[in-house]
Amino acid sequence: MNVNLESLKGTYDRYPDEWASWKKLIETVEETADEFGFRHFNPPTIERQELWTEKEEDSVTDEMYAFTDKGGNEITLIPEQTPTRARLIQKRKDLKTPVKWYDTSKRWRYEDVTKGRDREFLQGDFDIFGIESVEADAEVIAAAATVFKKLDLEDQVKFLVNDRALLESILEAHGIEETEASMKVIDDKEKMSEEEFLEDLMDRGLSKEDSEQVDELTDISGPILENIDELREKSPEEVQDRVDRMESLGEALESYDVADMCKFDLSIVRGLAYYTGLVFEAFDAEGELRALFGGGRYDELVGVFGDRDVPAVGFAFGYSPTVELLKKEDRWPLKEIETDVYVLTVSDSVRDIGLEYARELREKGLKVETDLSSRGFGSQLSYADEMNTKRVLIVGERDLENDEVTMKHMDTGEEETLEKENVIEHLAGENFF
Repeated sequence: MNVNLESLKGTYDRYPDEWASWKKLIETVEETADEFGFRHFNPPTIERQELWTEKEEDSVTDEMYAFTDKGGNEITLIPEQTPTRARLIQKRKDLKTPVKWYDTSKRWRYEDVTKGRDREFLQGDFDIFGIESVEADAEVIAAAATVFKKLDLEDQVKFLVNDRALLESILEAHGIEETEASMKVIDDKEKMSEEEFLEDLMDRGLSKEDSEQVDELTDISGPILENIDELREKSPEEVQDRVDRMESLGEALESYDVADMCKFDLSIVRGLAYYTGLVFEAFDAEGELRALFGGGRYDELVGVFGDRDVPAVGFAFGYSPTVELLKKEDRWPLKEIETDVYVLTVSDSVRDIGLEYARELREKGLKVETDLSSRGFGSQLSYADEMNTKRVLIVGERDLENDEVTMKHMDTGEEETLEKENVIEHLAGENFF
């Protein structure tokens, strides 16, 4: 059979040598989620299309891998997971709040493939449901920042924070009537020149004067607490409480020791229609890559799927763009494939003894391989080296006659003789991890 062996565009075949680093990155993200008290859950990978068509922008619905199943249901592979989680929360009214969930799984969107942007991609989601407080907002941002600290990328990543409701109110207070049209253009401001930004606003019905005012207002940016006075000055009285909330967020982020990674930016909007207040995105500090992740508060989305509103805040961690950043900083791969111990049997006559050693070492939690095809000494040693093995336990008749076995340190080539009865205790005590 003549089959095309290449993966589909935007999907990738990640072999074990590459996947080891991806797995390490996933472990770092999920370890952080556990430390912050988020609970791992397991959602479906296909859903009814209506979950997205009810509330999403065209940019998502147009990119869905959608189809009609054999039962006539309009189905989609999940393009992003927030509506799924909102559905699950609406379905279970007995859950104690705060509900803190996280997950890492695949998403699918048929979009242009660029560096850090795939059609099948891993995404990690952290969300807090049932709590409206600024403390919840601060915790999700702090959790995200902690991931980058663990990756030693805190100086290479900047978090841009805004409040959509605050931005809309400021625009209205300054006489900008076309706020919805303005927000759509503001969302793409960083991708345009000043001239293009003004032209786009005017094309959507704003006057030249109003367009220039929007441009000036959305230039407000910098450390959160340093921008509070300017925000107060330009915000109408009825939304001063949102300025207070932004100030409280800045103070909380200082307590988490992540404030230096965050700055306020009034031009951050986030394109998805369900965001109701806080929005934030993370970028590489040099601005060479796409957004590493984004999130915000979506207090009305759960209510779309039932009879109650549930406040919610969260973010989606982008694995692919983070890998690109790690590569750019020469910090990839994060980990190589490895084996703790390879049990090398010199002949078939000692195979059973070798298997006993392998079993006992695995019971101690070590990663252990053995010969599966009666290979010679040299072939086994070469294979162990290719698998990045730390120690090779050489089991041979001559050593066993003396109640001994030989252990080879693969990093140095040094060999040492172990008493047969002490092999397991010795290897289990090695600092492999």
